[in-house]
Amino acid sequence: MSASDAPVYHPRSPVGAAFNAAGFGAVSGLLMSAVQNSLQKHKGGAMGIFTRTGSTIALFRAFGYVDASVANSRNKSDAWNGAAGGCASGLVIGAASSCVGLGALIGTFQAAGSELLNQRGLKPKPVAEKPDPESPLLASSQERRINFFK
Repeated sequence: MSASDAPVYHPRSPVGAAFNAAGFGAVSGLLMSAVQNSLQKHKGGAMGIFTRTGSTIALFRAFGYVDASVANSRNKSDAWNGAAGGCASGLVIGAASSCVGLGALIGTFQAAGSELLNQRGLKPKPVAEKPDPESPLLASSQERRINFFK
């Protein structure tokens, strides 16, 4: 890929990304906490839903801020940003092993997602312009197409 084909990076606001992620964390945390609250016994009653969502919001906020900050400092949007954000989320949990685990997990998901969505701008290999008309493969594919679209 030449320099002219490289995707253009657009800077993101780390604070805005943190608040967007915190909003998503609040909604998902509320849902997860509601499920946990209905399945577990505790003294909090229905208020247990609201007292259990804080850590999820903090995880998503740390991820959003670090992901955008690293992307801005590197001027790239790739899986390393997600890995750094995942590591920051793991540190919010409070264990270095969580940093490594979440960083690897999120970095892998973002790398696989960008490959599936072709965000690197890879071009498909050129196909032969005109196939050989004498080829038996061409004749069988035409027969299958005619039989399929009767």
